[in-house]
Amino acid sequence: MNQDLNPVLRDYLVTNRAFVAPAVDEAVARLGLPPGGRVLDAGTGAGGALPALARAVGETGRVLGVDLNAAVVGLARTHVAETGLGTNVTLRDGDLFDVLAEEPDFDAIWTSDVIWPGNFDDPAAVVARMGRAVRPGGTVALFYSNYYQATFLPGHSRLERLLFAASELRWDLPSDGERHYERHLAWLLGAGLEEVSLTIIPRVGFPIDADPTVRPYLEGAVWPELLESADERGTEAGLSADDLERVRALLTPGSPGYVADRPGYYLVHPTLLATGRRPA
Repeated sequence: MNQDLNPVLRDYLVTNRAFVAPAVDEAVARLGLPPGGRVLDAGTGAGGALPALARAVGETGRVLGVDLNAAVVGLARTHVAETGLGTNVTLRDGDLFDVLAEEPDFDAIWTSDVIWPGNFDDPAAVVARMGRAVRPGGTVALFYSNYYQATFLPGHSRLERLLFAASELRWDLPSDGERHYERHLAWLLGAGLEEVSLTIIPRVGFPIDADPTVRPYLEGAVWPELLESADERGTEAGLSADDLERVRALLTPGSPGYVADRPGYYLVHPTLLATGRRPA
């Protein structure tokens, strides 16, 4: 039942999991995980990657999903049961660093929207620690939905840029430097990993209702986040009073100016997969 999970967080996690699922499945397939391998899903969240990871390593493999939030782990556990995963998936709540110390020597460590400055003061150090926890030849995989490079408001690029700026301010994200959220490859290289690569796996929503996950994602996750950011930090980001009124009209379902109901509306999410291998 996940009774202790904040309903707003739960809705966000579930709608985000459904929307990103096709990109996650493709990203996991690209890893070439060995049958029988051991994989850590670090910060498993709602467990969106667990089915693909479990299929990749097979019945003789092992997938360990870890998250700091026990209620979120409960949501992932429900997802595991609903998708009929086998006994090769284990879930636990706990600190990532404790898990890396207790159970090193993974064939791969997977993360999705976890290793960034919103969660860790020093993301580079976390990637380096994960690099030491995979066996020689093992893979560190950093998957990102790439939220701040998405196109949510086609035809309103200025407002979209200012909304993203307000969101960055709201979450206290660095505007540049070594801790910036787009420094994935630098973190992998700094960890001494080899064969560092970057793959773009786009999620496209057009027509909007052709994919049943798009509208719930926009209305359950994206619009609430952008509207809260506009209300809290929009003026500081450069949004005028007229801009804020315009944003509310664009992002409010049912309003005459609702952007998602306009002919030709589309969404583009350029999700990213950054990987590196520990030297053999």
